[in-house]
Amino acid sequence: MTGAGTRLLPLGGDDPGALGPYRLLGRLGSGGMGRIYLARTEPDGPLVAVKTLLAEGEVSAHDRRRFTRKVTLARRVDNRYTARVLDTDPEAPTPWMAIEYIAAPSLAELVRTAGRLPASAIRWIAAGTAQALLALHGQGIVHRDVKPQNVLLPLDGPRLIDFGISHAQDITRTTLTLGTIAFTSPEQARGEPSTERSDVYSLGATLFHLAVGRPPYPEGEDTLRLLARVSRGDLDLAGLPKELVPLVRPCLAVEPADRPRPADVLDRFLEEMRGLPATADGSRWLPPRWTELIRAYERQGEEWRRPAPVDPEALTVDDRTRAVPPPDPTRTYTEERERARAREQERERARAREQERERERERGRQRVASRARARASAGARATGPAPVPLPAPSPPPEKKSSGGCSTALLVVLALLFAAWYFDDAARTTSSSTPGSGGSLTRPTPGYAYTPRKPTPSLQDLAFRAVRAGNCLDVYDTGYGEWSKPAPVRVDCDSASAYVHVTRVGPAGPCDSGPGRDQWSNHADDGMRTVLCLSRQFRTGQCFTAEIDGDGDASANLMEIWNCASDRVPKGQTHILQITGYYRMPSDGRTRCPDENNRYWTWKVNEGRGYVCTRVA
Repeated sequence: MTGAGTRLLPLGGDDPGALGPYRLLGRLGSGGMGRIYLARTEPDGPLVAVKTLLAEGEVSAHDRRRFTRKVTLARRVDNRYTARVLDTDPEAPTPWMAIEYIAAPSLAELVRTAGRLPASAIRWIAAGTAQALLALHGQGIVHRDVKPQNVLLPLDGPRLIDFGISHAQDITRTTLTLGTIAFTSPEQARGEPSTERSDVYSLGATLFHLAVGRPPYPEGEDTLRLLARVSRGDLDLAGLPKELVPLVRPCLAVEPADRPRPADVLDRFLEEMRGLPATADGSRWLPPRWTELIRAYERQGEEWRRPAPVDPEALTVDDRTRAVPPPDPTRTYTEERERARAREQERERARAREQERERERERGRQRVASRARARASAGARATGPAPVPLPAPSPPPEKKSSGGCSTALLVVLALLFAAWYFDDAARTTSSSTPGSGGSLTRPTPGYAYTPRKPTPSLQDLAFRAVRAGNCLDVYDTGYGEWSKPAPVRVDCDSASAYVHVTRVGPAGPCDSGPGRDQWSNHADDGMRTVLCLSRQFRTGQCFTAEIDGDGDASANLMEIWNCASDRVPKGQTHILQITGYYRMPSDGRTRCPDENNRYWTWKVNEGRGYVCTRVA
């Protein structure tokens, strides 16, 4: 609903400047019904998330009625564990509703960046989420899309969000399977009506994800196979802690009648929590990495609530990033030192050498092709036109060979030798320079040699499909190679959008500096594609670094490394975790949130921003 894990994008040409009394500050993203904006009524007024109805052309009467029903349902619910609807105008040219803005990360983002949860913390989250479901079900609403992405977690307790695809039992029933498959109930996967106990199943799958770090199904299956597995209730519960089995397993029963009621779920969770401190403060229940990310979101919310105008270009918030407002200067920080600059210069020299080698290979291919055409032309002239056939004379007396060869035989031998020579030369060029060229076809006597143009491979086509502005699921592995053999384009708001493509062309060089690199492909048909890449820095990501005795750090900022790993590549000494990405202030001073901690900072994006890191 609130889009708390998405970037605040500048308003586009088709975005309104205001909706009702709310002035729009930027676009948070798109939800089940339409676009979502961050807005406020006055310069110092509270922030709200304004959700609009997306429609092609004029909004139809049917769409307005459907939007009005959804708003009516959402306004029924007023509970501390849900996001409240504050205002609405379904009759406006662009129907909209204003919802309480919650500055908090989702459970999905927390698990991805901060790891799994202990059993006590899961019980605390489960109790709050179950109370939210009770509030919905008490109004006759089935959420139908309970999943980690739709539960935000501020420190005072979880908030169930996004009723965009919820349904009221007294208004509508549907057989469409909606929501995320891995957290969907078996009856939803089979296209059957959803009930309150469908939400209970999704809650159980969400709690399993918090404890194990994955949905309760085998990983790596395609959509159709996963849908079939979910419809059968074919679970994989390996890794679920024993103390959570009595709580989670009953929620995942295949038959709805075998699952507990939401009230029973809440009672069971509360019973498990008896004897523990009775506090709603998540600091008591959650591990430090979780509370640190939650507080970063809180600080960002406070920054956005300030009366000063919001600069959407400076707020880069996505599934793994919150841009935290600059606090007081940190006690200790450092930037990339001479060693990092030397490494970058060496990479530039290596790129220049590779470009020179490619130019030399191209000149060699042109020389081989030129000699082939010249020899073919000479062979054609020696052979001449075909003679007119004459009546066969009487055979002359047979003569012994004088040791020479006839002109025709010499021509044939010359042509065979030329075919062998140039075919072998082309094979040698191709084998010594992978991906730099093809082979030459054997000639037919009397015709010029013509190169055979190879068909582009799937890898070649993947490179040629990339455009400037795309985002890719690829990163440096830490061993001088990319994580994938070919680019995979993804939505720039997705968690796997590790790099942004700034330029695409047949040659480099690309912009250099921390967090910049290039990726080139030499196709079999001779075409070269160079992708200029810029890393998207996300809070919680890690990379390895070498920290010397003076405390100076150097690192390859295109690298992604497992934060929990106990190993680093040779030559590296530490794993650093990104704590925030910030716009560079006018005074050029880099500041990190907590002056009591040791931070290492890097200026990135040509000095327009910087990242703060500390030892993971």
